[in-house]
Amino acid sequence: MLQLGTEDYAKYPFLEEAREWLRRLGITLEEIDEYTEALSSAKERLIKAYKHGYIDDELIDSEKELLCFHIALLLVKLLGVEQLVAKFSLAEARRVERFLEREGKKDLVAYIFKVVSRVDAEEVRQTVGGMEFDYRIPVIEYLKRAVHLHSPEWKLVNRVVEGGFVYLTTRDLSRLIREEIRSMIYNRIKSLPQPKLTPALEEAVEDLRKVIKVLTPTTQAIVEPTKYPPCVQHALDLLQRGQNIPHFGRFLVTTYLLNIGRSVDEVVSLFAKAPDFNERLTRYQVEHIAGLRGGGTKYRPPSCRTIQAHTLCFKIEACDDIKNPIQFGRSRAKGGLRKRSK
Repeated sequence: MLQLGTEDYAKYPFLEEAREWLRRLGITLEEIDEYTEALSSAKERLIKAYKHGYIDDELIDSEKELLCFHIALLLVKLLGVEQLVAKFSLAEARRVERFLEREGKKDLVAYIFKVVSRVDAEEVRQTVGGMEFDYRIPVIEYLKRAVHLHSPEWKLVNRVVEGGFVYLTTRDLSRLIREEIRSMIYNRIKSLPQPKLTPALEEAVEDLRKVIKVLTPTTQAIVEPTKYPPCVQHALDLLQRGQNIPHFGRFLVTTYLLNIGRSVDEVVSLFAKAPDFNERLTRYQVEHIAGLRGGGTKYRPPSCRTIQAHTLCFKIEACDDIKNPIQFGRSRAKGGLRKRSK
């Protein structure tokens, strides 16, 4: 039978067992002003998540670490900054992923997958092509989760499938868990009742607002409603709100803006509010699409048909006569869409 300890609670603070452990210790958030060290750590946790997309996984004091997580949830709720909600959720999920990849207890990894997905991950020991697999899950459950992962390695054709099951390493399962954790924490924050504002919380919130204001990038307003085709505008709206967009959506936005004359710097700045923003990586990718790296090929925007296939088409009347969003942009730039004569 799986036994969880205090270190497990600190690693995986979202577990119900972790919250129950705090309750048994008599620690309640109603007395939050007394926990000054944990409150200070929670502030630092949020600043690192917002600034770097990263939260330390060093474990020194399990009790403080666990309390810090729950205080951070309250602070995020009180701040009400969408970009912080998204960045914090992703940073916490990545922290969990790192712990899981190093986790020595395979049954604990399977248990956490069950908790966050309500799906059993069966432990196995099977070697295929020199690679040892640790778990297997039903194909249908794999597909539901891999749809969010765009690297070729996650395509079903590139996985080991046998008897209706997909075989996974601990690293694979940890990556699937990461997305479930991100979604779970995000939804938990959204569903939290508005916390009571104590003096210590109020001070922490004001401090964080100042830091966030300094850290929030100021981008040039190159997003003008109705100027861009609706598929591009939809993706830009999500980016402006600090939300993630799928890989194909990023490719669409980047190719479109570069092809209508926007600079690499302008395009990179638009992604600065994304929860997983990494300036070095984003710049590399944008420069590659612009033809400044690699083979020197400048990519064109995908066709309307391809955009429809990725369910990112939000067609309006002005889209009727175009086959590529670049046509919409050029027509609008000349003073409005002119339908071609037949």
